[in-house]
Amino acid sequence: MASVVLKVLGLTLGLFFIFIGTIKLTPSINGEIYKEMRKTYIRNSKVFPLVKQTGWKPNPHTYRKTVGSMEIICGAFLAFLPGPLKEAANICLLLLTLNDIYAHYALDEGLDKMSPAIVFALLLTCRLVIFLQSLAAEPKSVFENSQLDSQAEPAVEDRKDK
Repeated sequence: MASVVLKVLGLTLGLFFIFIGTIKLTPSINGEIYKEMRKTYIRNSKVFPLVKQTGWKPNPHTYRKTVGSMEIICGAFLAFLPGPLKEAANICLLLLTLNDIYAHYALDEGLDKMSPAIVFALLLTCRLVIFLQSLAAEPKSVFENSQLDSQAEPAVEDRKDK
């Protein structure tokens, strides 16, 4: 059951982030939303989380292109690739959405602008928690079990000799 949920969440979230990343990079899908994204990242670059610690403020256009590219790459990994790259993409997308939540909070834009990022951060967190729970529920490897069995057998033979 957990594997089905992980596959469905991975596919839908991955496709969503591919779509959003594409909107941030090109006006071909919707020109108005692209222009709004450009304005948003000009504001977001002013409240970049590391400005206070490092004094470095990113170029808004490079910042937008980097975030959009990361969303496309990580979305593709989350939707289509198996294995540990999928989990790394999940964590990367979670960090990007947390950064988005922080930017909306720092700009005091209110819950109406922040709520989509909160919802997707919660979905990514749920996917990560389900993965970790399924990982903990997996049985140990056959190699570990065979080592334990071979260590237990001599003790049984010693008792029979006595």
